Amino acid sequence: MMKRFKIVRPDKLIMTGLKTLGSQTMDLYSEEKSRAKEKGEITFIGKQKIEEVKTQLYRYNNNEIEIKSDFEDFDFFNKASKKHIHWLNIHGLHNVDLIEKLGKAISLDRITIRQALDTTLRPKVEEYDNYIFFSVKSILKNAEGELIIEQLSFVLGGNYVISLQEEPADHFDHIRNKIVENLGLVRRRGTDFLLHQLLDAVLDNYFQTIEVLNKETSVLEKVILTNPSQESLILLEQMKGSTEMIKKSLSPFKDSLKAILNRPKTFIKEENSRYFQDLMNNCSSAIEEIESTAKSLDSLTNIYFSSLSQKMNETMKVLTTVATIFIPLTFIAGIYGMNFKNMPELEYPNGYFIALGGMAIVFVGMLIYFKKKKWL
Repeated sequence: MMKRFKIVRPDKLIMTGLKTLGSQTMDLYSEEKSRAKEKGEITFIGKQKIEEVKTQLYRYNNNEIEIKSDFEDFDFFNKASKKHIHWLNIHGLHNVDLIEKLGKAISLDRITIRQALDTTLRPKVEEYDNYIFFSVKSILKNAEGELIIEQLSFVLGGNYVISLQEEPADHFDHIRNKIVENLGLVRRRGTDFLLHQLLDAVLDNYFQTIEVLNKETSVLEKVILTNPSQESLILLEQMKGSTEMIKKSLSPFKDSLKAILNRPKTFIKEENSRYFQDLMNNCSSAIEEIESTAKSLDSLTNIYFSSLSQKMNETMKVLTTVATIFIPLTFIAGIYGMNFKNMPELEYPNGYFIALGGMAIVFVGMLIYFKKKKWL
């Protein structure tokens, strides 16, 4: 279900951008990675977002379903029936022992475990003898306007799908509802179709984020056209950083989907490959949309500097007009300020008023001339 977005007031939009400007860069945790390599150990790379790791299992087929939560024993994978699909979802990646225990139960490669625990991993896909590992990033704006980036990893096996998330989120609530209520095709298709549904939900987050960015761009355009300021320029640069981050995440996402489609259909059934093709097409659409947003923001940058230049030209125009008008008036006043004894006008009874009248005539005459020349 699509969310409704409300137009943000320009001042609130600017303050939100200033507040979130520093949150656009990703920490690569280089020191932690170096230490882990030196010690040859598997470790969690990233920021711990929740206190306790949560597990949830959906075991189902077309006729029955079983839901199990908060457990740490994964031995059921060894005796799992091939007549059932198992979807294991884990919230929280900081419990390394638990992830290693899971890896041992389903024979995950050590490299896969290390990559699943690395929240800075670039979106990618890797195929092994008994599973496919898929890593993506979910990008979504929260209510405060902050760009929330979450690392998601998926493991696709013969009769199971494992999804690993940094924290609880509502990415997959509608999929859970489909499984429980037996809606759509999810309980009639295999694990590859379930993976498609999960990846499609992640891609929906990108479209929602791009839609929010487009709405903010429209508001920012009005701000820049009416009152360009340093704050609006800072917000503009922050939004450009957001679009760049989305592009960097979407491109490898698309490459991973393309790699899945080009490989022999070991884990992706031929009947379900068209869904992944559709997913790749949607990913291409998202990339085109964010590139269009990026171009709009680049245009706004040009408009911003043009608006500043126009405002400066108008200011200089007014100042030049005032200075030009007062030059002859100053000249007249200077004439009558000279201390010569023989100056006939000084003897006139109404000389002062005559001089003021002459200045007024010059002033009005120059205004009329400027208007005719369209300088004003």
